[in-house]
Amino acid sequence: MGHKTRRNIFKKIPFGQDRGFFREPLINKLYLLLGIFLFTIAAILTIDNYFDKTHAIRIQSTIRNQEKKQRMESLLKENLLFINLSFKSYSTIDHPRQLSNIQQEVRQHIKESINILEKLDKGGSITVVEAVNMEDVDRITEVIEYKNDEFTGTIPEIRDIIPLMYELQSLSAKITGSIKGQLAAENSIEKGQNETISFYQKQAESIFDRIYEIENQASFRISKTISALNEKSLFFYDRYFKIKYLSLLVFSLVVGIITFIIINQIRLVILHRRKAEDTNKKLLKAVEQSPVSIIITNTNGVIEYVNKSFEQRNEVTKKEIEGTSLHLLQSENEDEFAGVLLETIQEGKTWNGEIRSKNNKGETVWDKVYISPVLNEENTISNFIAIKEDVTEKRLLTQSLKESIETLKTITENLPVGILITDKGQGIKEVNFTAATLMGFDNLDEASDYVKGHNYNQLFETLKREQYQDDASGLTISALEERLTIEENNISRTILKNIIPVKINNREVRLEAFMDITAQKEVQQREAEANKAKSEFLANMSHEIRTPMNGIIGATELLGQTRLNRDQQNIITIISRSCDNLLNIINDILDFSKIEAGKMKIEHYPFNLRSTVDYLLDQMAFRSHDKNIELLASVEETIPSILIGDEGRLIQVIINLMGNAVKFTQEGEVVLKVDIERQEGKELRLHFAIEDSGIGIPPDKIEKIFESFTQADGSTTRKYGGTGLGTSISKMLVELMGGKIWVESPNPNFAWSEENPGSVFHFVLPFTIDRKQVNEEFDNEKMKSLRALIVDNHKTNLLLLKKTMHNWGINPTAVSDEKSALEKLIGEEKFDFIIIDSHIFSKTNESQIEEFKKAAPGIKTMLFTSQGKHNFAGFDTVLEKPIKHTELYKTISQLVLGEKEEDQASTTISNPNKNKHILLVEDNPINQKITEKMLSRIGLATTIANNGQEALSMIIDDQDSFDAILMDVQMPVLNGLDATRKLRKEGVITPIIAMTANVLKGDRELCLEAGMNDYIGKPVKLNDLQHILQKWT
Repeated sequence: MGHKTRRNIFKKIPFGQDRGFFREPLINKLYLLLGIFLFTIAAILTIDNYFDKTHAIRIQSTIRNQEKKQRMESLLKENLLFINLSFKSYSTIDHPRQLSNIQQEVRQHIKESINILEKLDKGGSITVVEAVNMEDVDRITEVIEYKNDEFTGTIPEIRDIIPLMYELQSLSAKITGSIKGQLAAENSIEKGQNETISFYQKQAESIFDRIYEIENQASFRISKTISALNEKSLFFYDRYFKIKYLSLLVFSLVVGIITFIIINQIRLVILHRRKAEDTNKKLLKAVEQSPVSIIITNTNGVIEYVNKSFEQRNEVTKKEIEGTSLHLLQSENEDEFAGVLLETIQEGKTWNGEIRSKNNKGETVWDKVYISPVLNEENTISNFIAIKEDVTEKRLLTQSLKESIETLKTITENLPVGILITDKGQGIKEVNFTAATLMGFDNLDEASDYVKGHNYNQLFETLKREQYQDDASGLTISALEERLTIEENNISRTILKNIIPVKINNREVRLEAFMDITAQKEVQQREAEANKAKSEFLANMSHEIRTPMNGIIGATELLGQTRLNRDQQNIITIISRSCDNLLNIINDILDFSKIEAGKMKIEHYPFNLRSTVDYLLDQMAFRSHDKNIELLASVEETIPSILIGDEGRLIQVIINLMGNAVKFTQEGEVVLKVDIERQEGKELRLHFAIEDSGIGIPPDKIEKIFESFTQADGSTTRKYGGTGLGTSISKMLVELMGGKIWVESPNPNFAWSEENPGSVFHFVLPFTIDRKQVNEEFDNEKMKSLRALIVDNHKTNLLLLKKTMHNWGINPTAVSDEKSALEKLIGEEKFDFIIIDSHIFSKTNESQIEEFKKAAPGIKTMLFTSQGKHNFAGFDTVLEKPIKHTELYKTISQLVLGEKEEDQASTTISNPNKNKHILLVEDNPINQKITEKMLSRIGLATTIANNGQEALSMIIDDQDSFDAILMDVQMPVLNGLDATRKLRKEGVITPIIAMTANVLKGDRELCLEAGMNDYIGKPVKLNDLQHILQKWT
């Protein structure tokens, strides 16, 4: 069979739309349009008939009837006119015959008038005979018929005229009688008779006036009615024609719409037919290009069509295959299989299944086959369509996948971690053998049955949860620490679990992998208990160390205030510094312990950053002066001075890092720099850098520098001392405050030598700007006109000073030696003041100072030095290093601008009155003696109690004898906290000040909660003791 046969086959296949699809809907639409058309014509005819027969005819009939009424009314007028004239002619009668004629005519016209009035009132007809010519020979008879219709109603005035007509008839008789009497008396009319006739005539005239008045009203009513009817008739005819024209217009529109719809439907039929033809072409193209084999056979299994895919796969052509038998697609399946297939398709059903067969090369192949019957118009099977898809590779892949699944299942069952598969409803679907074992089951089936009967939350309790993104897969993985509890198996384990969302068979599930960490948690618990014990031990050790140190430091201070020679004073200074170093070591150990135990809390309160930096410089000044190191600081001008953060911890970090920098630097400088890393609204991140020119850090040690108890090498500890906790504590504090810390070595900004490469410790911290605090530290406007000469041979210091002057609005000129400075002073430039570093002088003598004075007459001079103010007496002012910006600004304002120094409260505390009496509650004899000496030194009397119980007895007996109580906390018999509570309960209001070696965070709060007024930590310094006692006494 050729191409022609294939085309015929496709005509039988319902690929496109059949013409019947269009025919029936189109006929229905035409019937609908025809119905609308007929309805429109019927509506127009109905409207036309309604107006013709109902309104127009009725109105015209009423008008004609009213015209007849008007005609009768005209005849009535004529009769009345004749009667009126007849009455007037009575006075001129002179012959009986004449009287008789007039009397007869009056009677006749009155009768006719009454007849007309009755017809006008009730309706009826009258006959009117009129002469055609003057001879009265020819006459025309007219019958006027009036119907009293309901449309116009009756004329009520007519009924009022009839009685008047009868009155006229009566007067006519009376007048006639009087005239007859006169004519009988020989034509002699007496005066009295004339008066009688005249009287009757006047009565008649009065009646005629009334009749005419009534008749005019009736005539007006009739005319008005006819006019109204004419107007109504015109209105109805006008509306009729409008409706008729509108109906014709609607009719025309309907005809036009129907025509348009018919034409459009015909167009749509054509378009649909073309579209169906295009669809058939596309479907034929799709069949031809389909990657699956398509075969069409007749009912006997003879092939009528195959597509290209079939040709290519079986290496045959259409001509070779068409007309041959299909033979069940060369199937190797059993006869029973073939019987089921044929039975299914012959029943008109679609069969599908996999068929095994041999290809041309003799290889076994598998095809997924769909065979469907094709029904003709008689609904009988005309052809069969078979679609074959080669699934050989898919079957091989499926087999491989099954083997992989079995392998994966074996691996999963033997994994050393528990595996669960759960759904969104937290139902457990699958468990592996390790999970079953961890749950206390001996076999997998028992575990599966158990977990499927229990809710997820009944078995697992979440203790900790966190999520992270896996970079490789992009999946969000949940990491949990949970408690697994199976009461029936007496199982309670702590497990570590990872949850990964996955899809299995297009179903979203969670893959949960977990392992038992119960043993590890027990180890952690023991470590936590050990850390707690260590913290308590350190706290006790701190107390025990501080208690004797209180005696050492107190005794040293008291001894330092006595007359000593230089060697003795040096020894006292060494003891004092050693005590401070020991305290720093103790504080480091305690801080480290608190941070490690998670008890360190970060505070947030306003503080002045620049004042903090100045304080830090003061704290480090003594150490840097000893080693002749330049200690410098630079704070970016745009940083607000008032910030909110933990100033105490910030100071601790910087002291640790600057202390290390000074410790490990033999020459050069240590610089603290602060600038802005990022600012968003009120939130601010500051970058701190501590640069030094010291020994640096070897590259292999940088990563370990922040580890606890670690320094660059063991010899460092022996040479420089220290606990190795400074950087570790700094890192912990920075991270607690939400920042980060890192180190560079060598110092990229400057390196003095290979032996001293230097280092830079960086850290970044977040702060909040305090908008409520107004910073008025620096008024740059008043400095704008000033010019300064800066003389300093230290490059970093020179650059920082120059930058500071610029920020304040001062115009600076910077030189690095004495000679250049003198040249500038002798030159044309004018300066308001000079800043000189003492290091530019080869020696400190008056000749150099005088040389500067002569070169700069009238110019204010200020000197920076670390060698003591007494060595440079010739300058206007001498400032000790390190340079503090606040102090420098005030000095320029006072020295150059002449501003007066503000009155400040004296820092010297006057002694209390000598009659003040202090109760010292202390159990340590040494501390008793030292504290008593200190109190005596500041002029206070002292009574000693050895414990809280003794103090209680003394005060309750005479509480007014003491102005304040210094109370130790840890004492035998009765401790300070309990003693304070009892005193307050007894109503004692004397100020109580805790004086204790318990200095951990929270100890101060415990003292205040017990009822104490204030707190001072041991070791106690004389100045601090004097301040606090003055406050409360």
